[in-house]
Amino acid sequence: MVDTFRAAVDRARCHVDEARSAAKDPGYWDALRSERDLVRRAALDLAPALVRTARAPEAAILSGVLRNAARDPHALAVQMDDDTLTWAELAELSGRVATVLERAGVKKGDVVAIIGRNAPLYLALILGASHLGATAALINHHLTDRPLAHALDAAKARVAVVQAPFEAALRSAVGATATFQQILVYDGGAFDRGLAAAPPRKAPPVPVSEADDYVYIYTSGTTGLPKPARVSHGRAMLAGLLFGKLVAPLDQGDKLYCVLPLYHANALLIGFGMCVYTGCPIAIRESFSGTAFWHDVHRYHATAMVYIGELCRYLVAAPDTPESRDNPLRLALGNGLRPDIWKPFAERFGIADVREFYAATEGPGLLFNLSNRVGSVGRLPFKGAHWLRLARYDIDRDELIRDERGHCLECAANEPGELLMRLDLLPASGATEFRGYTDEQATKKKILTDVFRDGDRYFRSGDLLRRDEAGFFYFVDRIGDTFRWKGENVSTAEVADVLATAASVREVTVVGVRVPGMEGAAGLAAVVPAEGGLDLAELFDVSRQLPRYARPRFVRVLGSLDKTSTFKVQKARLRSDGIDPAATNDPLYVLADEGYVKLTKKRRGDLESGRLRL
Repeated sequence: MVDTFRAAVDRARCHVDEARSAAKDPGYWDALRSERDLVRRAALDLAPALVRTARAPEAAILSGVLRNAARDPHALAVQMDDDTLTWAELAELSGRVATVLERAGVKKGDVVAIIGRNAPLYLALILGASHLGATAALINHHLTDRPLAHALDAAKARVAVVQAPFEAALRSAVGATATFQQILVYDGGAFDRGLAAAPPRKAPPVPVSEADDYVYIYTSGTTGLPKPARVSHGRAMLAGLLFGKLVAPLDQGDKLYCVLPLYHANALLIGFGMCVYTGCPIAIRESFSGTAFWHDVHRYHATAMVYIGELCRYLVAAPDTPESRDNPLRLALGNGLRPDIWKPFAERFGIADVREFYAATEGPGLLFNLSNRVGSVGRLPFKGAHWLRLARYDIDRDELIRDERGHCLECAANEPGELLMRLDLLPASGATEFRGYTDEQATKKKILTDVFRDGDRYFRSGDLLRRDEAGFFYFVDRIGDTFRWKGENVSTAEVADVLATAASVREVTVVGVRVPGMEGAAGLAAVVPAEGGLDLAELFDVSRQLPRYARPRFVRVLGSLDKTSTFKVQKARLRSDGIDPAATNDPLYVLADEGYVKLTKKRRGDLESGRLRL
């Protein structure tokens, strides 16, 4: 009893100390003013829009497109180079896509795999599937071989719509997908002829509920191969409305520029979603180009952009030009922007508002920064009111720290911990619930029970964050078997499985390691050679089965892998040693144009100075 009382007193003192520190922070009062304005706009703009959209019988995003087409049919919706679609044209094209898919046998509840580059038609393919009450599985077009076969199999897709350049890779991978029945090829295939001759589907969109699946977006999570995260119509609606109306409001006359892939949540759910719910157009590009970025911003008259941190780093590192200095951008929305890049990015390019946020594609919570607090992913008053909590995490043991009763311990201010999201605190709906993955076991692994008290349930983010005394949260690192490189989540299991097929490899494990001056973590493959030694040329050749961003940038050759008593590979030392040749006597290699070459102290210096690019 005495110990419990002392603990309560200590917590109260801690809250008082934090409140005093917060009151001295000017950014704290700026945040309060922003949050007050947010509440006002939520009542005036968000709540009525949520009610109106929830009453629509068709898919949420599709209903928004159809509403725009009826209200302002000739207004621009999507633009890419000279290819433009008004809202009416996007609705009409989506209806014709639905006709082609329906003739291919697609019906409500089916899954349609879509593989292709960014294009206006890509959006119409997703909306066409929604017309029929089907779910679009958005598969990364960089995938080949086993990773692609796994993605298709996990989605249980009956039909695939694939852009012609990726048809060969798809056909070579479909052997592992027993449920797969049809391949429709566009941009040079029979799908084009069918689409040209097809009338818009005459029947109204198939009714769906907000809890039905809209798309599958692949995420590595913290363990295993990439998994299709189930995104409901309600969740897609909430993302578009929340960001477009509150977090980064778009007004009449705005245009959003997006170079991120539409198979990612940032581009589709947030970028396109917020344009649908504000009626503003979106300009897209196949992929990011540093040399074309500012030219595009000017020719599209773009006033807003969506980003990932790596994209901003590229722009800051590029030479200054008149186009980059004098540009129309006023708003940048995204995540992963490093504190040392933040101010140069905003000041050099004259961007008044940088709206950094934190969210997981499948997670039931998010944070967003409304007050331009450099480095912060957002703030929640009252430490998140038990909705989002940071739990103490033992990185060396790779597990949450628990007390004698088996409960997790909440972090103090500025102490890093795993972000956990309360599952039973928000009202249950398709917009706020954790839908999980197509794999039930993978879903269960993300849910913790009896966390801070008996009976509570939390979603594991797999990310380490910290919170300061004023309530601002900061991203620290990813935990588990996933790291982020070039804006993509890389599953170490996927990479290791591919590398292990090399004849000269006996054992291999993969970790993400920090590279000074670079965003995210680069892949390091720790390899135990087979008898006869490691064939670096073979390893390089095998690694080319992986998407470019997933190929290990470094290789470390060891005599054996350190393991626990349960045969788990101990990765902490590999991560801490990183790519410092002075930290180990093991041979280290770095990926160059010709393959893996010795990582000398000079080459490491070239990496840090930017003379050697990964």
